[in-house]
Amino acid sequence: MFRRSYAIFRESLQVLAKDKEILIFPLLSGIVTIVAFLSIVFAGVTSGVFEHFDKHDPLNYVVAFVWYFISWFIVLFFNVAVIHCASIRLRGGDPTVADGFRASMQHIGRIAAWALVSATVGVILRFLADRANVIGKIIVGLLGAAWSIATYFIVPVMIFEKRSLRDSVKQSTQLIAKTWGESLVAAGGIGLFIMLLAVAGLILPIAAFFISATAALIALAILVVYWIGLSVMSAALSGIFRTALYLYATEGRTPAGFTPEYVQNAFVAKKSRGVFAVSRG
Repeated sequence: MFRRSYAIFRESLQVLAKDKEILIFPLLSGIVTIVAFLSIVFAGVTSGVFEHFDKHDPLNYVVAFVWYFISWFIVLFFNVAVIHCASIRLRGGDPTVADGFRASMQHIGRIAAWALVSATVGVILRFLADRANVIGKIIVGLLGAAWSIATYFIVPVMIFEKRSLRDSVKQSTQLIAKTWGESLVAAGGIGLFIMLLAVAGLILPIAAFFISATAALIALAILVVYWIGLSVMSAALSGIFRTALYLYATEGRTPAGFTPEYVQNAFVAKKSRGVFAVSRG
């Protein structure tokens, strides 16, 4: 498991090294999200809206819905760009930043529609969690996790297959059923190595603490920038490997840059209704 996780991380990183411009999309996603959040907070404080509702006030869920929609729209917009550029590279092309933005603009309607669905699901889960006991909160958390897993491939399905939202969810669920092993290893494996790199970054401020307070502050500032960079890289790597899995699941070939062993292990070479069946062994 550890060896496979490392291999997925390393090979995704090698693909990213060929198109470093992909990093601009998760970076911009983070920046725009922060600006949007601060704008909503500023508007809420200056208008006095935040002073007039408590946890169970309906206005709370209206504000939450607006925020969920905006944040999902931003994330999806830039995720589409990442996955589109990754697809070009994995098919042997050489993507540009313009290619990514062009794809996002072409699918702006689908992005908005899925952001609306995601915001609705998010508010429903929050509503249920606010009114549940401890066991209920755990169940709601599991439902949220199940929804996230089921829609793991929603972006590539939407932009490459141009299905309806209902069919996109169905197709994403079918693909995750086929690739569940590699999908979870990819998500967990990339996250694991990013976490290890993040923890390793603590060495600098800890060492600087024993030198002087000024050195410690400088080291902490460097650490924050380093962690932001890791977060951006993690988003790009996850998008790249998600695209690789999607291409193999739908086209039956290992994308350029990846070892067949780490992509094909989720499948067996047996066709069922035109697609590869999942290996249960």
